[in-house]
Amino acid sequence: MSDSTSAVVKHICQAWPGEGWCDLHVAVALSGGADSVALLRAVLEIKQQVGGAGSVTALHVNHQLRGVESDADAVWCEQLCQTLGTSLIVLTGDVARRAADDGDGIEAAARAERYELLTQAAEGLGARYLVTAHTSGDQAETVLLRLLRGAGLRGLSGIPRTRALTPSLTLVRPLLDCSRETLTAYLAELGQSYRSDSSNLSIAYTRNRVRNELLPLLREQYNAEVDNALRRFAAQAEDAQRLIEALAGDLLAKCELLSGDAQLSLLASPFHGEPTIVVCEALRIAWRNANLPEQAMTYQWWRRLAELADETLKGEIFNLPAGVRASIDDDRLCLRW
Repeated sequence: MSDSTSAVVKHICQAWPGEGWCDLHVAVALSGGADSVALLRAVLEIKQQVGGAGSVTALHVNHQLRGVESDADAVWCEQLCQTLGTSLIVLTGDVARRAADDGDGIEAAARAERYELLTQAAEGLGARYLVTAHTSGDQAETVLLRLLRGAGLRGLSGIPRTRALTPSLTLVRPLLDCSRETLTAYLAELGQSYRSDSSNLSIAYTRNRVRNELLPLLREQYNAEVDNALRRFAAQAEDAQRLIEALAGDLLAKCELLSGDAQLSLLASPFHGEPTIVVCEALRIAWRNANLPEQAMTYQWWRRLAELADETLKGEIFNLPAGVRASIDDDRLCLRW
């Protein structure tokens, strides 16, 4: 086994040991690009080594954004999986329609459509895990993008290694510590080709500009190790966010939360004098548990709600996004919608 081969397999085995999933069904997202092809090859190699009763199935999403090129990617993935002796399911999404319906940009619509289709297909297979090929480069790009957009600690934690998609399906990203260079070297040693997505070069997409213009500039003129610096920052932000969430959970437990028909209330006194960032997180947890939409709740809104909970704004009543009305009634923070 070569150094590159062992490095890729080692990365996956450390992040996601094969003994933990070999008896379960696994779905691997396969775009046809270098990262996902390397992921599929390595997962199949590990599966062959450890055995087990589970199956590995590849899922390919045709976004229908590049016409003939998109269709050719799907055909290429089918041929690859035939050669590797593994099953492939091709999923078709209408990203342009979704972008128009949701009012989002193409990037956001493609991501939403992709995960929806992948989740549905993986659940249909009875898969316990959906595996994607996000790399260390993707992590650095994501953190920088979110920093530029003014994200908070949660966003600056970057791409999580795992995430529950449904009660029975977990998203796993075992290559977050692996570079694209390591993956392409692995494929070269295997003699394995891959597809190149022409849209990755388009400057119409913000992520592409960060990847192809901003990060190279930062590496050349500011810090050659900026990718590692961004990943370390993400890890520290994740640690800080976990601590804040733990403190917020303890705080919320003291608030005697009551919920009813289109309303909830919390005892306000436990919030008094607590760090604002912890109060905001406790309120966010309560908000989320009430299934209220979070998207429009900006940093400024959480701060205002925290000030109300701390009774800094005692006597005020104000309207929050999602039609939520907040007030203090008899030492209780009340939210009604």
